[in-house]
Amino acid sequence: MRLLKLALKSLRREWRSTDIRVLLAALIIGVGSVSTTGFLSDRMERALTAKGGEFLGADVVISSPREIEQGTLSAPNMQRSTALEFSSMLATDAGFQLASIRAVDQAFPLRGTVRIAQAMTEPGTVRNAMPERGEIYVDPQLLPLLSVEVGDTVELGVARFKIAGLVKDEPGRAGAVFGISPRVFMRLDEVPRTEILQPGSRVRWLHFFAGTPDQVGEFVEQNKPKLDDTMRLRGGRDGSEAVSGAFQRTERFGKLASLVSLLLAALAVTLAANRYAYRHFDQAALMRCFGMRRHSLRIYYGLQITAIGLLGSGLGVLLGYTAHALLLKFFLPDLSERLPSVHWLPILVAMASGLLALIGAALPSLLRLSHVPPLRVLRRDLSPLTASAWLIRAFSILSFVLLCYSYAGSARMVGAFIVGLLVLVVVIGGIALLTLRAGRWLKGLAPGAWRFGIAQLWRHRMAASIQLGAFALALTLMGIVALVRTDLIDSWRQQLPPDAPNQFLVNISEQQVPQIEQFMQQRDLSITEIYPMVRGRLVGKNGKLFDEILGDEEPRDNSLRRELNLSYGQKLPDNNQITAGQWHGETEQAELSIESGLAERLDIKVGDQLMFTIADRDVAATVSSIREVKWDSMQPNFFIIFSTQALKEFPANYIAAFRSPDGDVQTVASFVKQFPTVTVISVDRIIAEVEQLIAQVVLAVELLLGFLLLAGVAVLAAALLASLDERRHEAVVLRTLGASQVFLRRSLLAEFVILGVFAGLLAAIGTEAVSQLISQQLFDLAAKLHPWLWLVSPLFGAVIVTLSGLWMTRKVAKVAPAVALRETA
Repeated sequence: MRLLKLALKSLRREWRSTDIRVLLAALIIGVGSVSTTGFLSDRMERALTAKGGEFLGADVVISSPREIEQGTLSAPNMQRSTALEFSSMLATDAGFQLASIRAVDQAFPLRGTVRIAQAMTEPGTVRNAMPERGEIYVDPQLLPLLSVEVGDTVELGVARFKIAGLVKDEPGRAGAVFGISPRVFMRLDEVPRTEILQPGSRVRWLHFFAGTPDQVGEFVEQNKPKLDDTMRLRGGRDGSEAVSGAFQRTERFGKLASLVSLLLAALAVTLAANRYAYRHFDQAALMRCFGMRRHSLRIYYGLQITAIGLLGSGLGVLLGYTAHALLLKFFLPDLSERLPSVHWLPILVAMASGLLALIGAALPSLLRLSHVPPLRVLRRDLSPLTASAWLIRAFSILSFVLLCYSYAGSARMVGAFIVGLLVLVVVIGGIALLTLRAGRWLKGLAPGAWRFGIAQLWRHRMAASIQLGAFALALTLMGIVALVRTDLIDSWRQQLPPDAPNQFLVNISEQQVPQIEQFMQQRDLSITEIYPMVRGRLVGKNGKLFDEILGDEEPRDNSLRRELNLSYGQKLPDNNQITAGQWHGETEQAELSIESGLAERLDIKVGDQLMFTIADRDVAATVSSIREVKWDSMQPNFFIIFSTQALKEFPANYIAAFRSPDGDVQTVASFVKQFPTVTVISVDRIIAEVEQLIAQVVLAVELLLGFLLLAGVAVLAAALLASLDERRHEAVVLRTLGASQVFLRRSLLAEFVILGVFAGLLAAIGTEAVSQLISQQLFDLAAKLHPWLWLVSPLFGAVIVTLSGLWMTRKVAKVAPAVALRETA
């Protein structure tokens, strides 16, 4: 307790020293960045799930070919809803039309909204999906197909129903793009009177559940093991393919920015901790002279570092929570009200990150303090770094790497980051010394004060090269994150260009293809490729059925439990990229291309032969390529695309998408009138949701970049702090010899400008090289050069290094020689 009181009293007395402030500031910034990212990632993940739930109609949906009994699933305190789906014919005097019937109860939807309109041109109003007794809501496409209007009566089975409204929007519409028939909503309790369903009828029961995130997590954990192969559980993320890609990349970017910020903060803490130890060598020697043992000395300084660590980590967590709360309040107000309280895990990770970074940086320096001999009071010797200190530093680095891995959750990200960092340190360290040597050539061209500043850099070339390396490393790390951020935002904006399709066309017959192309050309509308679509089941690989390959215990992928939408063609879709093999093109052989995710889940490789059942016939084809598909591109996409010859003899429906001008309902109405058998599905609302979410994600990225900038400035301040005493001493000597304050300021300005420009040039090299690796490996972004970086990076380096340097050395030129000499003596 006596040591604790003494340590805190001494720390309070030294509180105004610059090295303590820089140490604390670096820790606050690093922990603040990690905690902000942790809070945002947690909230963003829940935001994605919430948005996905709006697309699904619930937080969790379980589909089954039979009704699940009430007591089978455990869902205490959760909202529930049940729906029944089946296909049937609607009949009028004018004819028949196949429709997809969804019978719902009063509670549907639990998430999202259903919009019902009274006319084709109306946007509709939010209403309950369950109509009144004797009424149904129908897809607008059914009106021209059946030659009816709202208010007319149609037959469904043996019962007659009045059309009470048109379904303009519903949850799950995004996933119904490949549906084969228009939607009809009816009451669940009126299904028996239609007498449509008989033993053996093909139906799908949907059980919807909604609750808090904790309730949903507990529900999935408890009930998923109870489901058999015929059942499928989908969560919020499964309902929002259109935005999941953007959020996954954002989570990765947040973790990358957090790791970089934490690394910069750790670098700043290391430099400040070394400075802290150096300034306390004399104090440690005096305390040894007064009888304090090494063990007590370690405890004394350990208590000080622990106090700084707890205070800095606590303030960092508070800063991170405040920053994320402000972001939610001003930019995501709808989510801030719905989301639960912050989880304890981001707080724990942030605190552990700060303390581990501080201990790893400060502990070796503290061991040096404990080994300072009492004789240092008379001599200026410094004890070398002990072997145990090196072991502790190695252990701290290893612990820090493991912490980064546990936080990032990706060995690939941490490995690429560390390898790139090591290469950067080696390359930048070597080039820094060569750069200073090249800077000597500028000395003869510069005026007096600038010539002196350049000479000072070369005179202290080892210290200057360390500073230049630290500046360049900090600028490189900031540049990497900024560059990845720019590429990410560009990719998101390209994901939804102004001409992105907002109308999907389904059930196109082969005879209608040229007519639809002509319709689009006459109105100058942009339309995607018109793809043929054949329904089939994937049943085997290399002569064996998947039931034999997987066995009884292996879980079945959902693609094996349902019919897939298969397509064929000679041209690779624009939003697809070959990752293995070669595109089949115009081959006469039975070949196919498979989506990379499905290939990975089913362990399918190029050269494998896959077996399908299509229209009661067996079809085999060889895998010629594996594709990466951008499911969030708002384009028609397929898991499997065959060569033309493989499926040419099978009857096919066609699918396409086009862009209808905003607010133009006449184009769609004209299309429906001319092609009444083609189903038109509008995705305007989905596109609006995606654009809104991307805008919110960009704001979050900008906030993370701000923390990164602060962490970089902390590194610059800590690096300059290490040379502050030497600069003050030299300034005293120069003032004694007659140098003016203006001369000293100009020479310092010259040093910082040159250091900043060269650091910016080195950073441009490192940023361009490492960002290419990170962009491709972690974010699946195409490699590209950034010529503007070679101009912006040196300018930015000159500005930020100069401003930081002048601020840190603002009192150097003002120190009176007599005062400084007394302090030195």
